[in-house]
Amino acid sequence: MNRLIELRLTPKVSRSYRKLCGIPLCAAFLLLSLSGCTKHFTSTASGNLPPKTFVSAYPFRDSAQAGNFNPQSSRLEVHWWANDADGLVVGYIITFDRKTWTITSKTDSVFALPLFSRDTSYTLLVAAIDNSFKGRLLEGDTAVFTDMNGNGRWDTGEPFPALGDAVDPDPASIKYPIANTPPQVIFVMNGGQFSTRSDIPDTTFTVASFGWQGSDIDGDNTITDYLIALNDTLSPSSWVDLPAQARFVTIEGRNYEAQSDTSTVSCDIYANTYPAMAYSPMKVTLPNLKLNGNNVFYVKAKDVADAYSPAIRMPDSTHTWYVKKPKGNILIVNDYGSQDQSLPFYKTIFDNINGGSLKGKYDVWDIRAGMTPTSPKKGNLVQPCVVPSFQETLKLYKYIFWYSADYKDFDIAQTAIPGFRSAGGKILFSYYAVDTTADRGALNQQLRDFTGSVDSVMADIIRGASSASRPVTSTGFVFSGTSVIPFDSTEYPVLMRDGSASNPTDGGKAVWNLRGVYPSLDATVIYRVEPFGSYGPGNLPPVLGLLSGDRSLFLLGVPLYRFNGNDTPPSSNARASQLIYRVFKDFGAF
Repeated sequence: MNRLIELRLTPKVSRSYRKLCGIPLCAAFLLLSLSGCTKHFTSTASGNLPPKTFVSAYPFRDSAQAGNFNPQSSRLEVHWWANDADGLVVGYIITFDRKTWTITSKTDSVFALPLFSRDTSYTLLVAAIDNSFKGRLLEGDTAVFTDMNGNGRWDTGEPFPALGDAVDPDPASIKYPIANTPPQVIFVMNGGQFSTRSDIPDTTFTVASFGWQGSDIDGDNTITDYLIALNDTLSPSSWVDLPAQARFVTIEGRNYEAQSDTSTVSCDIYANTYPAMAYSPMKVTLPNLKLNGNNVFYVKAKDVADAYSPAIRMPDSTHTWYVKKPKGNILIVNDYGSQDQSLPFYKTIFDNINGGSLKGKYDVWDIRAGMTPTSPKKGNLVQPCVVPSFQETLKLYKYIFWYSADYKDFDIAQTAIPGFRSAGGKILFSYYAVDTTADRGALNQQLRDFTGSVDSVMADIIRGASSASRPVTSTGFVFSGTSVIPFDSTEYPVLMRDGSASNPTDGGKAVWNLRGVYPSLDATVIYRVEPFGSYGPGNLPPVLGLLSGDRSLFLLGVPLYRFNGNDTPPSSNARASQLIYRVFKDFGAF
């Protein structure tokens, strides 16, 4: 902690006067009588000679040179030194305001000088202190001169009285004019655990998030505004001002439902200091979002001198990003990842369900596209900042069918689905998870978080059953024809593991490691695996399907595409279609 030394004026008493006052009277008389001798000697008390200070600033113009620097940036590299004819230099005091001086033993420094207008100037004063000063000089201490005039001297003529003649009475000075330097801005697009992307996906729906970081060599605090725009940078009305604190923004298309498929709409702006959704949009809107078209996002910074950074764009100069207009209230989230016919299968169901009323009125979001099994990277269509962009995209819809091959993206579901449900959304979630002890804890937590209806997951399902009729092999593979049956209900169809007859394309592929769940008290059990030899009366088979207490989530622990087996022609998808119809009808989708 710096100490503050208040330097105050004290009456000047000459050394010769002090010495004379201390001489005995007889000695004084003797000295006076000797003054009449023929040969005279002049005797003058020799006082300390103060040091002389010099200062130089890059590019090495020193204080002896006439004229000022040309305007420079606000980072000032300064060197200073001193000569002392009768002693040693032990320190310096420096100031920019002629009032508060800072003690230092350094002989150079780089100063970051604040800039509060387009151009300004600073005058640095440096005074050396020699070893005749017997006090303590602590680095960083400050000394305040309250009665000093513009020349660095006291109005009474006393230079730096508290330091006496140990300090240079005529400080070296140099004037340094500062020219404003425009700020800079770069994008910061990193989703942490959810993504390794550094840019916007090539396709999104009408929600997108962007993050950036501004800097200014004159001081980051000189940035006063950020300005954002879509597609058009020439028209002043295209730019929207954001406060300097805003370094993250989520934009969402407004009133797109009533517009044509290729319209241009304005966006609500949710500005924030970090990747999160602001509580409410700004009063102004951002124009020029192209629906079902290619878009570019721009941002630039402005500083106190009204200087602007170059506008940067996302995506880069060789790309654009495509914005899809939502087609209706239903979204299919493809989180499956397997190379099979599951997506065409589900699209056929939604095209024909309820007499074809949904055909052309739902969207598909493939969040696994571009993802590899060994990579931690999320799909190419997942935005870098899952919070809030993924969650807010879900909120564009009222109903979601999400199907997953395992729990690879359950971290996204864990974060995004609760907010979607809180906003009134309803979801049918079909999955099956790998069976490893290492994954069980994470799966437990994730399912609990986004369902609110699962207490835990079974470690092993139906393994080790002694009966030959068990539906799962000792290695976890599910037999073709295994049924998942409604529990205490006739409203839902029986689901059956497919085979080559009912699914010639993919029915011969393995399904393994089904895992039951322990539901919470308020959940309704909908499906259990078929009973078999190891389960007797009162020993109920594992739960594979449930409905949340608030009836906003239907959880199904089997891959629905692979549990559509039946004796009807292979083209039939009756079982899966019946279940989807029933769930979405109960949700209120039609």
